This record gives sequence, structure tokens and C-alpha cells, in this order.
Amino acid sequence: MPARLVHPTELIVAPATVAGSGARAIVRLSGEGVARLLGDLLVPLVDDAFPAAGPPRCIAARLGGELAAIWGPLAFDVLWWPGPAGPTGGPLAELQLPASGPLVDAIVAAACGHGARLARGGEFSLRSFLAGRIDLVQAEAVLAVVDARTPAELAAALDRMAGGAGRRLHAVREQVLDTLADIEAVIDFSDEHSPDHVAAADAAFWQAIDGRLTTAMRALDEVAAHVATRDVAAGDLPRVVLVGRPNIGKSSLFNALAGGPAALVADEAGTTRDWIGARIETAGTAALLVDLAGIDGGDDAGTVVAAAARAAAAETARADVIVVCRDACDPREAPQVPPGTPRIDVLTRCDRGPAPLSRSGAIMTSCHDRRGIDDLRGAIVAEVGRLAARGPTATVRMRVGVNEARTEISQARAAAIGAGRDEALVAGHLGRAVAALGVITGRDMGNDLLDRIFERHCIGK
Repeated sequence: MPARLVHPTELIVAPATVAGSGARAIVRLSGEGVARLLGDLLVPLVDDAFPAAGPPRCIAARLGGELAAIWGPLAFDVLWWPGPAGPTGGPLAELQLPASGPLVDAIVAAACGHGARLARGGEFSLRSFLAGRIDLVQAEAVLAVVDARTPAELAAALDRMAGGAGRRLHAVREQVLDTLADIEAVIDFSDEHSPDHVAAADAAFWQAIDGRLTTAMRALDEVAAHVATRDVAAGDLPRVVLVGRPNIGKSSLFNALAGGPAALVADEAGTTRDWIGARIETAGTAALLVDLAGIDGGDDAGTVVAAAARAAAAETARADVIVVCRDACDPREAPQVPPGTPRIDVLTRCDRGPAPLSRSGAIMTSCHDRRGIDDLRGAIVAEVGRLAARGPTATVRMRVGVNEARTEISQARAAAIGAGRDEALVAGHLGRAVAALGVITGRDMGNDLLDRIFERHCIGK
């Protein structure tokens, strides 16, 4: 068993906000002995400030002891969750501090000097999961919120964190478990009733079972549709990034691939200042197509164009596939891209020049006459298909688990209908459906995989 799962009540501390400017910084503490530690570091401004039981509260306090000697009697609020009712299943405190990096570091260091240790990545979320406060879908949504780069990605992550889909999956799992228990009871105790009694009750019983299974399948269909709708943001899709110099027709190529005017197109360098994304799907393969600001190699750090170029470089580093675009009539080389990332070379505006540049392996395209657009789509599909399987993200696990559970329930329903009914076969399918739903929510998941999931989280989350 991984070490991080052994001591869920150990006293831990970590900053819960990122370093940098802001209105507030938060230091989070959890585990046995939090009240004692707070008494060592702080002076509460009310009596019985950190009780062992009761509702959560906001407590006014100031720095004390060794911290006050350096920082003075700085006053701030402490959010306090006593006892096992807290969000981590034990006492939890959040110090609401001014956004000062040295102050945060000093408090974390002082807490470690009084018996706490620095939390590992995701340890607070892990404790909430182990305490049953959140399910695995919500826990992984914490990471998705931190990683979100667009309003749509953030909306999808917040939706998962709110627990809508998770609650529905829990409800379906409980319903299937109840149905499985009823069927197993029929198998175990069918010999205790007379044949006439069994014949009279049999039709009504299996009719009710059919209704329950139909309801469960409908609920899973709704969850699947909900996940597909929310993930239009494409936070989990492979990123296919268009890279090239300014004003070479990248945005027109983006619109041609996306199937609509998503990007602003003008015959002026630097029209695209940020990146624009659109979901594309061909032959069942989906990806997020990204159009970046043109990169011309300038390094004037004070200009908007240079800032856009830096943002473009950052997005290029995140790409799963890079489409390197070059104007067919422009002799300049394309910008440098990260080595090792799958690459597709493209020549744009091949309808303009009398003698387009000849490039071995480059796809000749023209958005004016649609030349090469289908070939480029095919190349993108091929490169995306060759990518290694993506990690065990919440969305992927939910999609796979929901499909597996629905298939098992459908097969159970088929085995429950008609004269050739096989109660044991029905029970077997429902047992596998329960297991599939358990993997989605984390109920039936090995500790090794749990450890791998939570270690991707930030320290303090």
C-alpha cells in the first residue's frame, strides 16, 4: 500500500494558493493536533477559539510567539472545521493571510517546526475522498480546475467538481445493488416457496426488475450525454496546434478545418492575438484544433505582438500534434517547434503564386479552392490515432465506465426476459455493472491507481 494512504490523520500543512500577487494567501492545515498547533503559533481574539466539536466557524486571531517576534501581531481570520465533520474527515484550518510569499513561507516553516509536515500533492483532496466527502470524479475535477486554460474548460471542470454526474452515478450504483440483492435472494430462497406461489409472483417480480433496469440504463444514457456536452471544451482531447509566421493564412486554414468562421481573418499581420480552439472530429477521431498567433521571432518584450508570441510558444509546448504552416510563396523558414512532437508540414495559399515552393512531404493547401483540406484532415486523424493512450483522466474513466456499466445492464435485462431466464446470468451481469460504476467513483479502485491519480494534484489541494 502506498505510504500516502497509511496515515490519513497525520498533521500536514501547505499553502493552498499560488505564489504571486493577489488579495489573499491561504495556508491549510489538517490532521490530529491542529488545535494544539494553532495555539502554539497564534493568539485567538476570542475564548475557546478552536473547540474540538461544533459547527465550522470563522475565528479572529493574530500571530503569536516566534512569528509575532518577527512579523508583529498581524491579525487575520482563521476558518476552522472541528472534528470528523470537516471536509477532510478530521479537523481542518485555513489561515486567511495577506498575499505575502515570505509570510506564507514563515508560517509553513513554523508549523513544520511544531510537528507538522509539508503535505504531498493532492493530499487534502485524498483525505476528503477517503472520508467520503467527495467522490473520485470530484477529486480529479480539482486538478482540472487548476489546469483549465479557457472559460469552457473551467466550466466543464467546475461542473464535475459540483458532483452532478457523480451523484447520479452513485444513485444508479445503489439502485443496481438493490436489484442485485433482490435477484440473489430469489436464487437463495426460491426452494422455500411452493411452485404455485412462485408462479404467481414470478411475472410481477421480473416485470419490476425490467422497469428498474430500464430506468438505470436511461440514467446512464443521460450521464453519457451530459459528459459529452460538458466536454465540448475538449480539456481531455488531443491538442492539434497550427504554427506559423503571421499573415500566412493559418486562420483561414483553421476555419476550413473547423467547418466555420471561428477565427478572425484579415489580410494583416498579427490579426490573431490569442489562441482559438475548436473541436473537430473525423472518422470517429476527435481533437482540439488550436490556431495561434503568428510567430515571427521578434523579442521586443514590451509589445502586444511579442506577448502574443510568448503565449503562442506556451501553447505550442502543450501540443500533442503540431501542424507547421508555411506560405507557398514565402521563402522564409517556418518557426522552430519543440522536437519530438508529431509534426505535419503544410504549405498554405497554393492558389496565389505561379510556382509554389516545392517541399518534400508538405501538404499543398488552398482555402480558396479547398485544395488539400481533406488530405490535411486525414493526416491529422492519422497522427492523433498514433498518439499513446491518454492518462486515466476523470472524463475518460467516466466515459468508459458508463459504457461498460450500461452494456452489462443491457445484457442483464436481455437475460431476464423470456422463458429462458437465467437468474445467475442476470446477477453476474449486474455484479460487473456495479464494479464498473465503482471504478468511476473510486469505490472499487486499487490503492496504486488512487496514489497515481492524487499525486498529479498540486501541493495544498
